[in-house]
Amino acid sequence: MVAAGAGKASARPSAPPTSSIGDPDPSALLTKLVRRATFGITPYELNLARAVGYDAYLDFHLNPMLIDDSVCDTRIATLPNLTKIYAEIYQSGMNQIVNELTEATIVRAIISKRQLFERLVEFWTDHFNIDVTKSNCAWLKLIDDRDVIRANALGNFSDLLAASATSGAMLVYLDNHISIAGNPNENYARELMELHTLGVDGGYTQQDVTEVARCLTGWQIYPDTFGYPLAGIFRYNGSQHDNGAKRVLGHVIPAGGGIQDGLTVLQILAEHPSTAKFVSRKMCTRFLGYTPSEALVRTVAGRFTATNGNITEVMRTILAPAHVAEAQPKFKRPFHAFVAGARAVNATVGSTSSFRTQLKIAGHLTFTWTSPDGFPDKIDFWSGLVLPRWNFGAQMMSGSLTGITTDAAAFFSGLTTADQMADRINANIFGGEMEQAERNRIRDYLLPNPPSAARKSEALGLAIGSPSFQWY
Repeated sequence: MVAAGAGKASARPSAPPTSSIGDPDPSALLTKLVRRATFGITPYELNLARAVGYDAYLDFHLNPMLIDDSVCDTRIATLPNLTKIYAEIYQSGMNQIVNELTEATIVRAIISKRQLFERLVEFWTDHFNIDVTKSNCAWLKLIDDRDVIRANALGNFSDLLAASATSGAMLVYLDNHISIAGNPNENYARELMELHTLGVDGGYTQQDVTEVARCLTGWQIYPDTFGYPLAGIFRYNGSQHDNGAKRVLGHVIPAGGGIQDGLTVLQILAEHPSTAKFVSRKMCTRFLGYTPSEALVRTVAGRFTATNGNITEVMRTILAPAHVAEAQPKFKRPFHAFVAGARAVNATVGSTSSFRTQLKIAGHLTFTWTSPDGFPDKIDFWSGLVLPRWNFGAQMMSGSLTGITTDAAAFFSGLTTADQMADRINANIFGGEMEQAERNRIRDYLLPNPPSAARKSEALGLAIGSPSFQWY
């Protein structure tokens, strides 16, 4: 559930950093790209971008399966249920399943080299939101995360949409598994059009909702009683499908189509101009700014249509140099802010139990948003609960977050003065773009020279809690 304080002002965030928008400086543009393509800049990402250049760096991240991510893979392999099918895990405890899924999500965001891929996994997880607290969605979502979201995050939108429509987690979450001929359930049909494809203003009617629901009757999953290997797997039950003729968005769907009725609907929706516009606007909002221009949305939607929804090519257009140069600063949601903090100080993640607690306090514990619209991507929702952000860095650097360890001495290795250390914080955590006043305050906090071990750790905590760090 969302933390009680989310959206209520306990303090307001400062204005975004004053770094220029539209700055043609190549170095500044590269840093801005790194901020957009990752969960937080690190020396590794900055050095890579500067070494290969803008286009090659973007291409690197748009081909995640070519990236060696063996360190992350080894860490994730310690979670035993992630590779299993539903029939092998449904008797395991809910807490264990949810904790493994959440830990894998946090760990990947922090240490994976496939950073843009992980950001897109987060985006599509919100877009096709599923609350793990409903029914048996916890177990089914573990499968959905692997076989729907992660398998298609940079593929084709039509494939992703079809995979979601046949996902046990989605079928249960939006009640389509109980939708039968003569008594169609419209929950999924409505959200399919309003949230997954066309958008609320996408041109559909209540009659379209009814007809889509009829097309998807009989789309179910095998219940737990079927055991291994069928339990939890998609099942088309023709005996409970409405085989009458339908009409969806002006398209006549003849009688007797069976499962093809639903497949046809999904294709109609995937190829609809409103879908290209709605999804493109939402992606631009996530990666570029809260209010993307109509010209930008048209450009991206045009690429979406021209490539038949190729997500890789859509992202290449969104993150084109001219678009990134004009991108407005965005306020990091709590998950982004906390992950960025751990990345900034090269934290070692043994367990994420305390990390998950901090996300819950901040109202952003993954997979727990109850309504189908996903966690908000709006500054007004997140800007009122600032205290957890201030506390996170301090707690992490003091060793108060069980399972997360940091090494301030290693971060400042070879340095002896407060000025040197402030400069390293600026370079490694802020890409050289730290607000001067914030840099000087942290420098002053480190004094007198040589800074003590405690002051070094606390200075890093202050940097992670600073106003500038809350934006990207």
